[in-house]
Formats: sequence, C-alpha cells, structure tokens
Amino acid sequence: MGYRLMCQFWTYDVFYHPAIIQGNYDYLMRMDDDSYFISSYEESFDLMHPILQRFLNKNSLQRGCIYNNFFVIRLKWYYESKRVQSFVHELIRDNLMLREYIGDGCVHSAMLEIDKQVKIERMTDISYGHNTHLMSRGSVDFRFYAVDGFWKEILHSC
Repeated sequence: MGYRLMCQFWTYDVFYHPAIIQGNYDYLMRMDDDSYFISSYEESFDLMHPILQRFLNKNSLQRGCIYNNFFVIRLKWYYESKRVQSFVHELIRDNLMLREYIGDGCVHSAMLEIDKQVKIERMTDISYGHNTHLMSRGSVDFRFYAVDGFWKEILHSC
C-alpha cells in the first residue's frame, strides 16, 4: 500500500498540500530520496533557467510510462488544464490508484498525452540515477544500466 500512496501523492496530494498552495510557487521539482546525480553538477540555477522556459511541442503519442523519479513541473499547467484536472480527479474520486495499482509514471504519461497544449523538455544532458538504475548522459530512451556498486557507495557516502 505504501507504494500506491506514494504514487497518489505525486499525482494529486502534493499539488494540494497547503505548503504548495500557500507558497505561490511557479514550479515543483521532484527528486526521490533514492535518486542521485552521477557526477558533480557545478552549474548554477541561472544556467538551468532557460531550459525550464524552453518547451517543445508534443507531436507523437507517448506509450508506456515516463521515468519520473526526477522532474520539474509548471504548477500553472497542472492547475489550469481542465482535461488534466478532470482526469486526475476521476482517478482520485474512484480510488483507482490505490485500488487498481495504477502507477504515477503511467498517470503522468497520460496527463502529457491528454492535454495537447502541453509543452515538454527532456533534460538529457544530466546523468542521473535512481536506486540501482542509471540514465546516462544523452539518453532519450528508457535505457537503464545496473549499478553494481550502488549500496557500497551509499554506505561510504556519509
């Protein structure tokens, strides 16, 4: 049940948390606690800002789930997209995420698909890992490489 609650949290609950609502934020960033950047990342936020402002038109059908353990979302889009709101509220109203084991990656993919006005940017120049999987720099597909020394690195990281 814990995983299902986490999926619901990142699809609905976090967006309506009082700290987010009252904070008047423009963006929300997710980075799971078992995620990490592969190499030192020394660029300042100022250099990342243009990436967040630049969006691509979505032209093709996205099938499957996105790898969403790290993402940045524009909150205005989430709140103002009538189709996304209707879709997410129906999932929550019917308890489908908890009852039918619908994952947040699949829901986020569907959200991007049902709102034809959405603009996305894939950040492929950041080497990133989640748990024991890696997405190497420049990867645009869902190719993940096992990290044999992950737990050893974690034990020696503090």
